[in-house]
Amino acid sequence: MTDILHEPHKPQFKSAPNQARKAATVEEAWAAAQELKPMVGQVRKIAKVRRSDLSARGKMALPPEQR
Repeated sequence: MTDILHEPHKPQFKSAPNQARKAATVEEAWAAAQELKPMVGQVRKIAKVRRSDLSARGKMALPPEQR
């Protein structure tokens, strides 16, 4: 098993390249939040559809690997 601290740094967000290895500045945190904001609506939409399918059809509405 390798130690992750010896692996090269891979930034989590393009807008905040050093965020994963040090405390983020306010500007880096805001940039990362703006980058993630569009995804929030998509995730909520998927969850809403999933809940409505579950309530309409029960457990069988889920794909087999999620039952």
